[in-house]
Amino acid sequence: MDYTLQKEYEITYYEQNVNGDLKESGLLNFLQDIATISAEKLGFGPSYVFSHNYAWVVLKYHIELYKELKNLKKLVIKTESRGKTRLYAFRDFELYCENKTLLGRVASAWALIDMNSRKILPMQTALDFVKNFEKREDDLEYGKIEPLSKTDFQKEFEVRFDDIDVNKHANNCNYIIWALETLDYDFRLQHSPRVIDIKYKKELRLGEIVVACAQLIEGDETVTLHSIKSKQSDEEITALKILWN
Repeated sequence: MDYTLQKEYEITYYEQNVNGDLKESGLLNFLQDIATISAEKLGFGPSYVFSHNYAWVVLKYHIELYKELKNLKKLVIKTESRGKTRLYAFRDFELYCENKTLLGRVASAWALIDMNSRKILPMQTALDFVKNFEKREDDLEYGKIEPLSKTDFQKEFEVRFDDIDVNKHANNCNYIIWALETLDYDFRLQHSPRVIDIKYKKELRLGEIVVACAQLIEGDETVTLHSIKSKQSDEEITALKILWN
């Protein structure tokens, strides 16, 4: 069976920021889209999971960009389902421009949850037909996301109806929007992400108040650490670390 899939995405003007870069949330939307199409092709996509009252949730991303995603008319994404372990499934992505130049690579980890209990399902029970994960020498390594030692920037947001997806929680693409909105306008104008690590820990529901905090670390590399919390529970929902050009 072919576990790879390739799709070309046209980048419209509203998917670009003021610098002409593909928005980070737009990239995550593309990744989620091609992952869904690939999963459906392989037999564990929406048709399968919805019929069993399951749902896929992404647990973490590691994104490495070798070139800025600037002024692109099209982005070609290739994805590969890497298989499963006891509790998790893994998927890789490669990003190309039209002339087939490699722009970046992405690793991701996913879990299958029971929509009634909201608990993670063992892969062997739910997806015994999926191949087992095998590590490769060139696999990307997930970066460590350190906790914030101080808060340099902070904003609050409310989870809106349009932030919620079919799994009845805030879609994963919203978290990077909330995280980046804390940063200064001038900083965003002068920097673009080079490496992004995201770790999703808990769900956010409609009406919850999001507290987005960020710490700026400047030295040999410019780094921002981000913590997304629920104001109601004070629990950390998502953590991010970004290395900037």
